[in-house]
Formats: sequence, C-alpha cells, structure tokens
Amino acid sequence: MSRLEKLGPSPEHAQHQALMPEFWKKVRQQEKNDIERGLPAQGRTEFAYTWFDAWAEQDIKKIDYCIAEECSYIDSTTFQENRLGRQFTIDNCQAAFDVFPDFAFYPQDGTNRSLPYWDYFDDQWRVTIPWRGIGRMIGETIEPNTGAKLKGTGRCLNFIGIDRYTLTEDFKITHIDTDWDMLYGAAQLAGLGSLMHSQRLQRIGLRAASLVAPVFRLATLLTTR
Repeated sequence: MSRLEKLGPSPEHAQHQALMPEFWKKVRQQEKNDIERGLPAQGRTEFAYTWFDAWAEQDIKKIDYCIAEECSYIDSTTFQENRLGRQFTIDNCQAAFDVFPDFAFYPQDGTNRSLPYWDYFDDQWRVTIPWRGIGRMIGETIEPNTGAKLKGTGRCLNFIGIDRYTLTEDFKITHIDTDWDMLYGAAQLAGLGSLMHSQRLQRIGLRAASLVAPVFRLATLLTTR
C-alpha cells in the first residue's frame, strides 16, 4: 500500500451520506407525482439511484448500463468542446475512478433546491442535477483525451456543480453537460482551498485581472489584423 493510499477516503463523506435517505425519499415522490400527471416516469428513480451508485462504488459496468449507444459529453475540463461517443464518456469516468478511488456524488445540501429538476418533452427526458462531489486524490491515471498523466496529491476535494442530462424514454443517457469551478477544485488539490474564501485575496485577484485584461485585448487586436 502506498503512502497516499494509507490516507484513506475523504473524512467528509459521512456528513453528506446522511442526506441520502431523505434525498431518495423526495426523488421517489417526484416520480410518483409525475406518474399521476400522466408522464412516463416509471423507473426514473431506479435510473438515478443506479447512476449515483455507479459513482459511489466506482462501478464502470453500471456506468455503461446507464449510457445510451449514442452519447456525447461536455465538461468544464473539455472547455465546452462536445466529445462524441459513449466510449469517451466511459473512459472519462474510469479516469476519475482511478485518481479518486473514493469519489462519490451527493446533493449539494439537504434542501429542496438540491433535488433533480425533471422535464419531459418530445419523447425525451431532460434533467438538471445540482451535485456535490467528494473524494481524495490518491490514485493516478492517464487523462483519456490529452494523454496527460495525473498523480495523486493526497488532498481532499469537496466541490459543487450542475449536471444537465438528456435521456431516452427508458432512461439511458444520450448527453451529459457538466459545469463546475475548475479554479476552486485545483486550489483545493494544491492545498489552497481555504485561501479562496478570503475576500481580500478575491479583491486582489479581481484587481489583477482588470490590469491584465487591456494587455490581452491589445494582443488580440494585433494578432487578428
């Protein structure tokens, strides 16, 4: 066992695992309400549970089960580029499992605003999920798109984001669109997460950005002539 592996999983899991029973109770009620409205929502909670469980267990077979034959993926790390093909999505999940062996998703908090937002239109489900991701970076992997090698730092990651999915009528994912704060995530893994909450440092950062921006604008003008 390596030095980093001896650190074990993030200690922050327990606090958010405690939210899950009430979360799933409400998600099941959402499904029941939509069925009563005449929507084809039967099996929706089972899909959501399987998807969350796949991440919590780092089970790539469950990931594969949840994804349609044709699937695309956009993440903050792809810089808004839409990656086509289900295998890319599967490889991306596997890379996350490799570098964060304890990674899991939870609702952002225990309020109703952290529940999924479901919509059914044109024979297709759409869902927006506010999430919190927690894990400790103790593994290593090769990033599937760039080939860059990622090594564990031993630091814990606790960050929030938003996922938007489109799904078939039988709840297979056809597209994933994920947004999260890369800067804050990187700061946590570098051991600087607590500094990001300093209003003084935020003011300094904004001031620095306002000073640097004119230089970039000038460079853009000169290089596009």
